[in-house]
Amino acid sequence: MNDDIAGTGAVLALWNDVTPDVDAEYNAWHAGEHVPERLTVPGMLWGRRYRRACNSAAPRYLTLYGMRDAQVLESDAYRLLLSRPTPTSAHMRPHLCNLSRWVCDVREAHGFLAPAHLAVWTFDAEDAARACAGAHTASCVHDLLLARRSPDAAPLPWLTGGQAQAIEGSWLLAKGMPPQAMASAQAVPGAVVYNTLPVQPALSPRL
Repeated sequence: MNDDIAGTGAVLALWNDVTPDVDAEYNAWHAGEHVPERLTVPGMLWGRRYRRACNSAAPRYLTLYGMRDAQVLESDAYRLLLSRPTPTSAHMRPHLCNLSRWVCDVREAHGFLAPAHLAVWTFDAEDAARACAGAHTASCVHDLLLARRSPDAAPLPWLTGGQAQAIEGSWLLAKGMPPQAMASAQAVPGAVVYNTLPVQPALSPRL
């Protein structure tokens, strides 16, 4: 996995919950198989997993994938993973819920070297997104990602209507936060705060 934002032209953001009875199984699969498998796709540069760390109606889990560009999601290698899930992936799919999937073009990025704490905002308007980004880069420009959602992205082919939850907005802002800032809720007004989760190294590509 590449821990540098360099070369990242697009981001795939996935929010989801999972049925409580398989939460531990989900985390073992997601960290050890699912995300590492996605990182075998050419052009998929990095993947980061997060768990919500604040009171919010947002789904508990967030996954961010950095890509060379959004066309990576149209590639044969990625489509193969969607159409031929592993047995564990096929087992886990019905347990995923409140899932929202954004395909985004990166508009601004600084560092983003796997921060341990992440504040995430979504906005309808670019001006509001950039104003918030500016407020949080006044003293430090590291660990920031600003991206615009594509309105034409195809949904996951296996997703049923009952599994989806709309995350509203057109702009995504993610900002790494130092531990001392997380002690004060006032440090991240309007954000959903997440803690990082582990990801194992990428697997060998499936043939």
